[in-house]
Amino acid sequence: MTDLSIIIVNFNNCKLLDECLASIYKNTHKISLEIIVSDNASTDGSQAMIKCRFPKIKLIANKDNLGFAKANNLGLKIARARYLMLLNDDTIVKDSSLDRLVSFMDVRTKVGACGPKLLNVDGTVQRQGGILGKKFWLAKTPAPVNFVIGAALVVRREVVDQVGLMDENLFFYNEDLDWCLRIRRAGWKIYFVPEAEIIHYGGYSSQRAFIPRLFVAGLRGGLYFSRKHYGELVYNLYRLSLILALVLALPIQLTSQAKFKAYLEIIKIAWHGQIPRPVLK
Repeated sequence: MTDLSIIIVNFNNCKLLDECLASIYKNTHKISLEIIVSDNASTDGSQAMIKCRFPKIKLIANKDNLGFAKANNLGLKIARARYLMLLNDDTIVKDSSLDRLVSFMDVRTKVGACGPKLLNVDGTVQRQGGILGKKFWLAKTPAPVNFVIGAALVVRREVVDQVGLMDENLFFYNEDLDWCLRIRRAGWKIYFVPEAEIIHYGGYSSQRAFIPRLFVAGLRGGLYFSRKHYGELVYNLYRLSLILALVLALPIQLTSQAKFKAYLEIIKIAWHGQIPRPVLK
């Protein structure tokens, strides 16, 4: 059985995707792997590059931009390995990092998921937690954590069978937090493994410019996440706080029509409570 299935969601990121794929093959030595690229209707030649440069890769050519969760799920459904890995298209795998992640999971049988140390392009350590979170990304040895981000996340196959795939109500952002929370609630541990290092360009594919669709999807996802995991009281408090914050910020967005419309859309969604009631598994 294959050791590791790597699922990479790509959208118009041909150059970095090429570098990412090359780094996987160059720097993985001891494990067997398969790579699945779920391409969200790229128009920059990404699919042609894969077919030409990496013909062994399984390419899922989506007709539309399906978002992060749904596109990953398509890859997870056809993955064959013992471990399943989500990997961003804007990453560079360093020497033996994937070997070390698989080795760690083989030894720690109660660990359901793990993630590597993420590095900025200049070699400094990239933070993975929130403002109030513990600085686990500075740990020198493997450490238990509440979550690791979906830029590089390895999950045991049995865990996916138990907790299910990613929640497709989350289009972009919060999917990894949701998945990790479900994994922990199912009784599995999540670990940060600093011996494995991966360079992460850090949102290059989503931060080149303000994208109203992603901005709205991200905040809508936050509302959905709070309702799903923390109940109606917390959800409504967050909803009202978000409305207040965006209303106060509206005047400074008048110089950008796109931002102004996006802010108004989120205010409308939050005001009317246009968030589906999650069905917990």
